[in-house]
Amino acid sequence: MNMILRYLAAILLAVLPAVCTEAQDMSALEGLYAGFSSDCVVLECSYKIDAEGVAVGGECQVELQGDRYRMKGNGLEVICDSESVWVMDEAVKEVVIEPVGDDVSSYMANPAILFRDLEKVYDVVSVSSVNAGTKYRLQARVDCGIDKAELVISGSSQIRSAVFTFDDGSVMTVNVSSMKTLPRKAPEWFRPGKFDSDWVITDLR
Repeated sequence: MNMILRYLAAILLAVLPAVCTEAQDMSALEGLYAGFSSDCVVLECSYKIDAEGVAVGGECQVELQGDRYRMKGNGLEVICDSESVWVMDEAVKEVVIEPVGDDVSSYMANPAILFRDLEKVYDVVSVSSVNAGTKYRLQARVDCGIDKAELVISGSSQIRSAVFTFDDGSVMTVNVSSMKTLPRKAPEWFRPGKFDSDWVITDLR
């Protein structure tokens, strides 16, 4: 489950600031980008991933600010300060700490670098109108683990839903029930506090 949450973070960080390659109606997407580039954005999401006939899902809250994020869902919390990622399980008092790498092949393992390299990763290849707003179809330019995506964004530049297809054929569906912007937070917000002696800490940095 911790990897599913990290995949979801990778997806959101990667596709939100994707690049358009054609003269298309980009107003909703550009409005979304403007909010993500200047504010702290909070999303309430439900998600489901279908892989090899097995479906796993849940709900989570995601706070995104630049290449930093905090996620909570299904008993886990994932925090990234753009240099390290902490995956914490409060129930069993365990935390795994990993570095944010810089290898293209590690995009899925280290989702924060997708945001840093967004212009290298995705193109918007088509735009169409749907009842809920505007649908954008994205295609990866490089091997990043997520081959393509479809986003539906409302006229007020809020994400409504998204479907992501992984290289192995797995599909993740995300529905966003709430999206709001907050003033930017201090970098310290995207680091966990100190862990007491009850925690088992695995530091892979």
